Amino acid sequence: MGMSLLAGKTIMLLTLIWGSVIAFGSYDLSQPSDSSDVENKRPFSLTGYGVSTDVETYHTSRIMIVSMIPFLILQMAKVLNSSSGRRIVVLVSLTVTLAFLFLYFTYQVFQPWIQSRRLEYLMSKHVQKNLLLSLLAGSGRPDVTIIRDLFHKIDKNNDNHISPNELRALILGIQIEEVGLNEDDYEAMMMEEFDIPGDSHITETEFIKGLSRWINKAQHPANNQGHDKPKFSNSNSKTQLQKSTEEQQRLLAQRKESSGTKKSWLNYIKATFLLILGTALTVLLAQPLMQTLEEFSTAVNIPSFLVSYVVIPLALSYRQTLKAITSARQKTEKAISLTFSEIYNGIFMNNMMGLAIFLALVYIRDLSWDVSVEILVVLLICTAMGLFTCFCTKFPFWTSILAYLLYPLSLLLIYVLTTFFGWS
Repeated sequence: MGMSLLAGKTIMLLTLIWGSVIAFGSYDLSQPSDSSDVENKRPFSLTGYGVSTDVETYHTSRIMIVSMIPFLILQMAKVLNSSSGRRIVVLVSLTVTLAFLFLYFTYQVFQPWIQSRRLEYLMSKHVQKNLLLSLLAGSGRPDVTIIRDLFHKIDKNNDNHISPNELRALILGIQIEEVGLNEDDYEAMMMEEFDIPGDSHITETEFIKGLSRWINKAQHPANNQGHDKPKFSNSNSKTQLQKSTEEQQRLLAQRKESSGTKKSWLNYIKATFLLILGTALTVLLAQPLMQTLEEFSTAVNIPSFLVSYVVIPLALSYRQTLKAITSARQKTEKAISLTFSEIYNGIFMNNMMGLAIFLALVYIRDLSWDVSVEILVVLLICTAMGLFTCFCTKFPFWTSILAYLLYPLSLLLIYVLTTFFGWS
């Protein structure tokens, strides 16, 4: 049942939710990247409409494929007859899983681009939405008067500049902690977006332009589509890459100066502690959770297979599904890319953490375990979708239909293998 939960959530993310992102985010792929002309768009078609993503998105897809290696190793246990040989396979798979988790966390410490994309995703889904209603005029456009008054309320020393410390007043008012955003990280991101000259101060004009830009993006996402698409000219690409690198270095320097090395290491220690605490709670609650699921399936007269593979994963993923659909409806390359990256990273963590906890229990308690069918289904679905997504940046609408079909097919595969072929 534990493996059913792991498989159910992973496959639901890669089929139903992944397909919904394309279905709700599709736009006319034939239009130029800077076009917002609705009248000249072609009629809807399965191949002419779809979504496009950036390069970083299929990099995260490749990271997701790496999580399939321990699942592939576990398949060796099906051909071994000795219990000692199967125990060795479990140990090797557990070791590889833990190694991947360690490398993943270490990589994000020194190359935090994955964290930056997640931060940007959360910002677009929570912060802009919270600011939108309070800063709009009756016409639906940004109210400059209200934004100017907000600037002077934040500018406590009345020097016509907002410093990083004063900016925290706005950050606390937005209540970013509701979605797990870190105040220091978000402060640095806001300074990067608002402080164009890079003098560590935000003027009234910069503040008004910055908030107005946020509101316009949230109000008219389709019109900003062209700004999100990359330019494929070599000279432009080199210039943008150089600017992006310089900007990242400047932002990194600001963060180091504001928070300091000591505070950074305290954040790492806190993150490690929370990770260990969450894992320990999962292990402690595993048995009562399984018992509750069995009692629930009996009480409502639903097979435990459907409860663990469909009902519970759906309950765990419904918030992520709503966020993904809302983000996809912006119909911009940036929004789609960030949403897909969130899905791929979620799958990697779900696979690695779930498998590590499960295999650790099997090995430490020396349990007799035959490789379950869920391992094979996760391996097949994730590998197929991973290979498809890690080489493509455009996905026509018909791919969403294919993704939807994969979900019932995966259920059917599990039913056939368990009922007619004797898999556990």
